[in-house]
Amino acid sequence: MRIDVTYTAGGTTAVPAFPAGNSSRFRKGATMSCSPHSRLRDVVGRAPAAARGGRPRVRPGRFPVFDAAEAAFTSLATQPDPLRVRTPLGPMSAHLVRPVLTDPATAPETVDAIWRTLLGRARGEGGAWLLLAAGCALPKLRSIAWHACRTRCADRDEVAQELLAAFTHALLHAEPVQDVDVLDELLRPARAAAHRVADQARHLARTRVPLTGPAAPPKPAGHPDLVLIELARTGVITAQEAELIGRHRLDGVSLRRIAAETGSYPMRLSRALRAAEGRVIAALTTDE
Repeated sequence: MRIDVTYTAGGTTAVPAFPAGNSSRFRKGATMSCSPHSRLRDVVGRAPAAARGGRPRVRPGRFPVFDAAEAAFTSLATQPDPLRVRTPLGPMSAHLVRPVLTDPATAPETVDAIWRTLLGRARGEGGAWLLLAAGCALPKLRSIAWHACRTRCADRDEVAQELLAAFTHALLHAEPVQDVDVLDELLRPARAAAHRVADQARHLARTRVPLTGPAAPPKPAGHPDLVLIELARTGVITAQEAELIGRHRLDGVSLRRIAAETGSYPMRLSRALRAAEGRVIAALTTDE
């Protein structure tokens, strides 16, 4: 079977040329091997826009600590004269290292070799190399932080700070470092630190005793909370919609935070809020 290779802006595309009459047999389960250089071009084609010099795609982060580290990493990787890392695939600019490390097609031996190089340079020179290593680990660090913060009790900033600090300490001082699964070995103390902070927050929330004090004064008859309760009782809105209007409009809680707490999406809550408020306005206008 002949393979026609076409070079495009996003990398290389290999198109198999199937013989006439046997195309289905050749197409089903057909496999081919690519050279390291052609696979590297494919990975570069999937690199972030900022790494390729284009406009970066801005996505709101849930961990400001990691967002700041990501911004510093992007600034380092897009410098006119970036760091170059020696890898089994050849010398590689800093902005290409993370796409190769996170590509599932990259051989584990290559990943471990790159991480051993980053580890040695970070310990020997620190500074920019330490930032480069931390930036390459950010996808894994974000995943660990997300799992640790699935409970509402854990403070995101505290978990992210502890996680990044533990990873940096392991990057500089962990001994001995094994030859395989280098990143997993560095992430082990960081993962333990993040879950320790989350467990402490959960324990504190369970054992916290509410303060006793004078009872809150009764709400006036026309208080918005009572109006929402009455509208929910009469079926104009549901109890969940009353809670949503009260928290967002009266307490000032953002839709993004409510969505994170309830496992929903801000856009979905926004649509539900508009629909419920429309029924509330119609009901109040009719009563008048």
